[in-house]
Amino acid sequence: MEQLEYLPPVHAPLSHRTTSEYIDRMMIVYIIGGIIAVAVLCYVIYRYLRSKSPNTDVLTTMTPLGVKKDIVTADTVQTTLLNNNGSTVMGFFKIMNGDRTSVYNPLIEKDASGTVINSYDNTFVPLLYVANNWYVEVSPTAVQVEKNKDAIFARLRVQVNDTGKLKYEYLELPPIPKQKWVFIVVLREGRRFDVMYDNKLVASHRLEHYPVIISSPLSVGSKGLDGSVIHVMINGTRLVPIDVERARVSYVDTNNTVIEDNTIDMSFPVLNLFASCPSGLPCDPITKPPSNNLLLWKSPYA
Repeated sequence: MEQLEYLPPVHAPLSHRTTSEYIDRMMIVYIIGGIIAVAVLCYVIYRYLRSKSPNTDVLTTMTPLGVKKDIVTADTVQTTLLNNNGSTVMGFFKIMNGDRTSVYNPLIEKDASGTVINSYDNTFVPLLYVANNWYVEVSPTAVQVEKNKDAIFARLRVQVNDTGKLKYEYLELPPIPKQKWVFIVVLREGRRFDVMYDNKLVASHRLEHYPVIISSPLSVGSKGLDGSVIHVMINGTRLVPIDVERARVSYVDTNNTVIEDNTIDMSFPVLNLFASCPSGLPCDPITKPPSNNLLLWKSPYA
């Protein structure tokens, strides 16, 4: 029987057309990958530049909280805080006992046509706010104070648009400590509001409806409050916590006290070692006339 010789299969070489199609596909993959990489890099650069937006200190002097004070004009608030997708407002507040016997104006809610839809006594008064938009409020009334004598109750109230109907949404905040400086921060990103005390996030809430945009000034203080505020800063972006902390520590000492409120003078007296000439040392006393008679001689005893 004749034995057949086994021959290994011979693969046909790729045609020129097949090779060209493979190269074309690889080029498309590389191009798509490059576009994605460039898009990611641009986004990272954009977020970095946004995070480096400078803070604007709009209240550089100590201001009492017992009277309402507009600290940023409505136009600036509109362009910096309301028109942007994100914003930051932060400042140092020192709340004392306040007026526990004050009677505050009732809170009145109206619809788009101006019709009153709800009215009730408001025991909270604005502390930091953009009128008609959002309010950080505290309650210095007797009932609230007696529940916690070392702190004051607080909340965030935001006006929203519910399909043409104006209403308020609320975020309860932890009590704010009294008789000490607290760095209060309001961070907004779209419908989400975050609130920080000093370097801690204490509340976060995503609104059910979109907040309204009504041109109003940024204000601090109200009748009935007792305390001080200083270094209120605004930023047209939502800062990250590390940037908030960097802003806070630049205005406080090692005891977390606002530098302007530190009444203890730690400076040392200036010593003039050459005010007198001790006996036996090769120096001239200040009472010795100059060697040149044409020079004017001044002496503390002349």
